[in-house]
Amino acid sequence: MKKVIFITDSLTSGGAERVMSILATNLALFGYDITILSKSHKPAFYDLDYRVKLMYPKTQINYKNKIATLFTRLHLYFEIYKFLEKEIPDLVVPFSTTTNGTIIPICRLNGFPVIACEHNNFRLNIKSFPIWFIKRFIYPHANLLTVLTERDKKEYYGKFMKNVVVMPNPLPLVPIRKVNLQQRHEIILAVGNVTRWEQKGFDKLLEIFSLIAPKYPEWQLFIAGSGNPSYLAETIQELKLTHRVSLLGEVKDIQIVMQQCSIFTMTSRWEGLPMVLIEAMSQGMACIAFDCFTGPGDVISNGLDGILVEDQLNVKFITKLSQLIENKDLRLTLGTNAIETSKRYLPEKIVQRWHDIIEYTLGLHE
Repeated sequence: MKKVIFITDSLTSGGAERVMSILATNLALFGYDITILSKSHKPAFYDLDYRVKLMYPKTQINYKNKIATLFTRLHLYFEIYKFLEKEIPDLVVPFSTTTNGTIIPICRLNGFPVIACEHNNFRLNIKSFPIWFIKRFIYPHANLLTVLTERDKKEYYGKFMKNVVVMPNPLPLVPIRKVNLQQRHEIILAVGNVTRWEQKGFDKLLEIFSLIAPKYPEWQLFIAGSGNPSYLAETIQELKLTHRVSLLGEVKDIQIVMQQCSIFTMTSRWEGLPMVLIEAMSQGMACIAFDCFTGPGDVISNGLDGILVEDQLNVKFITKLSQLIENKDLRLTLGTNAIETSKRYLPEKIVQRWHDIIEYTLGLHE
């Protein structure tokens, strides 16, 4: 049985964490011996198969001051080095930019094959020297690098690396069979960590909704997601939307909410590959998104299974959102087609692709 060790910052609520949970569980069903090493000692938010081993290093990074942070960070990665040396994995799969930047050299020192996973678009934090250095000079030393979109490969990584594979994330929800508008309420839904409101564009969404709310008094806006909601709560009060906007907090069974709402909005300023958009499509929602860098344009075929709006153009977003609100038939058509599009990301399809690249990587290493 081939031993695969995933290494992650944490397994708390989040897109990359959910992806890792799905991959680990399904690869265990494929017959791999799977271990997840989480640098954070917080419990797993998502369900894992009983065959997946979850482990934590003893060292925790101390952020009290720069010296303590540096010392504990070095100690943590030395502990991970010794852990891998003891376990002798057939393959190591780190799961974030900064983790990749340390685990790739550790694996090369130990002679372990490594598939690094990048879960953000290449532009994110690229002006930070450490991040740029990792992406430009450490990533080429991985056996394979997985990226989320063709744009990431074509416009950046593919220019200086050959070992790059576009690997979408697996869909965590089961697509519904058909759209029933009678079961849906006049609710617009957005989902994302509310602490990261700037990235998710929730400030823009509230501004947009405040401009159309008087015209459509029966419609409400729900925002679901973990994090600190204080900024959004203040903005909602300032815009006098207290009775029209609800902050739902963290929702574990988000599909239930998605099946009750009519329109899904994504006003992000940037994304990687937005799984929550694919999830909303799988639940038959009529989706509208800014064509931000990157993600929505890889998922939505404009006018067929959703609506793409020129990036950050609020006026056009208002026009298209108003059309969705007013046109039930359009919502039905987009939602129905969206279900079929979402099936491209079914776990069995993505996990089979993972199985293929794992076997390819191990075959090259033998």
